[in-house]
Amino acid sequence: MEAERDPIEEIHQAIVQFTRSTRTQSNDMYQGLSFVAFGVLSYVDSAASPHAKDLADVYGLDKSTVSRQLAELEAQGLLLRVPAAHLPRAQLLKLTPKGRRRLAVTRARQQEGLRRLFGEWAEEDVAVFGRLLARFVSESGRSSGLPELPPASSRPPHTRRKG
Repeated sequence: MEAERDPIEEIHQAIVQFTRSTRTQSNDMYQGLSFVAFGVLSYVDSAASPHAKDLADVYGLDKSTVSRQLAELEAQGLLLRVPAAHLPRAQLLKLTPKGRRRLAVTRARQQEGLRRLFGEWAEEDVAVFGRLLARFVSESGRSSGLPELPPASSRPPHTRRKG
């Protein structure tokens, strides 16, 4: 009989394996977007009145890095910076229709991949895993000192999964 492994060791090994796997598949997972670009578009889509400073705070990046990423997304026609009426020097970030479509297609493809992966799991197992993973991510984010991202359920209805 095989000795039981330490659960923390198993979790650590699974995280390392998952990270390695997602890095090798990232171009497919993000439809040609970088991981950072996908994160920026997702944040802009889910946050109320997002600003560049919000992105820097949430992702722990310096303003120049955020500015370069925003400029790239603007050049690709995925994002706009628009004047904020209540703050004269501030700019709100908005997805363009092209950016919204690109994000929706990317999310749909990712979710379809997850449906395939969990296809043979019992519904209850998927639900439990989802709750535990969300808890793990939330608690690990709090320990990092970074603010939490808006939950997917706060996204406008057009970006939430239907049915």
